[in-house]
Amino acid sequence: MKEAAKYGRIDSLQPPYSLFWRQVEKDAMPYCVENNISIIAYSPLAQGLLTGKFAADHKFDPQDNRAKNKLLQGENYQRAQQALDKLRPIAHRHNCTLAQLALFWLIAQPQANAIAGARHSEQAIANAKSADVKLSENELQEIDAIGRIVTDHLDDNSVMWNW
Repeated sequence: MKEAAKYGRIDSLQPPYSLFWRQVEKDAMPYCVENNISIIAYSPLAQGLLTGKFAADHKFDPQDNRAKNKLLQGENYQRAQQALDKLRPIAHRHNCTLAQLALFWLIAQPQANAIAGARHSEQAIANAKSADVKLSENELQEIDAIGRIVTDHLDDNSVMWNW
């Protein structure tokens, strides 16, 4: 990014970023914070994983690109399910969905914004309501720690898929 900034202003970076996929925090986020560059997270719900809609025994069709997502495979997937179980009471306490909780956590991070996909208008409206969630700093830290149940076991490869 420093090299690219020599040739023009950088306004934003669009990395994969979610509670369960946080490589940007290790490399580019400090530069973005220091240089007032927006982080526009794609896959902020980890391809639907952070919605809680996939059961622990869910198997993705091999034709579904999620079948190759590292978060949706093996031990990573089981750790994600454990983390989701710990997040559910927090979401319940705040009368919000897991997705809204995860999106609020993300947009509370430095320089972070989210591109949250929606398949229909109800999902878009629900995603927008994540801005209404109110969490204390302690709760944000608790959610952060829960997310690390997953992220602390990932390798340093910034590519989310096993192609």
